[in-house]
Amino acid sequence: MSTETTNPPRIEVLSPGVKAQFEHWIATRGGVIVWKNINFSDPDAGNIFTPATTQDGKPGRDAKPRWSHEYSETVTDIKRFKFTAALKEVKRFRVGVRMGSQGMSLKVTDGGTRRIRKECAKAKEKYNAEATYRFDYETQEAVIEIVVPEKDE
Repeated sequence: MSTETTNPPRIEVLSPGVKAQFEHWIATRGGVIVWKNINFSDPDAGNIFTPATTQDGKPGRDAKPRWSHEYSETVTDIKRFKFTAALKEVKRFRVGVRMGSQGMSLKVTDGGTRRIRKECAKAKEKYNAEATYRFDYETQEAVIEIVVPEKDE
């Protein structure tokens, strides 16, 4: 009979430069809450991270950051996270946009969304790295970026 335990998968953190904040939350606020995206209208939104307790010591699970995210887990081991050192631009291209239903925001068209996802998949395969995107509102271009991970200690 084996007593070996399996390590849970590491949690990708795509925002560069946040490791020190996570270490602070683990040391002083009971850990880091991982909130998982459940919004079917924006499946690429990704996770949100908050401290496990509020500044006045109340449980952070009671302070849901957005309606579109639900509690996933509380992490107290910094080694569970895979941090991003930088995001490196690898491609940019124009995509179709339309006005949002309220007329106050721009939305990428369905065709543009398909192209963005296709280009992210190509970048992931080409560079063997996690790929993400952002929208450059000034030029109305999708910007494909690959994750440059922090070196593990």
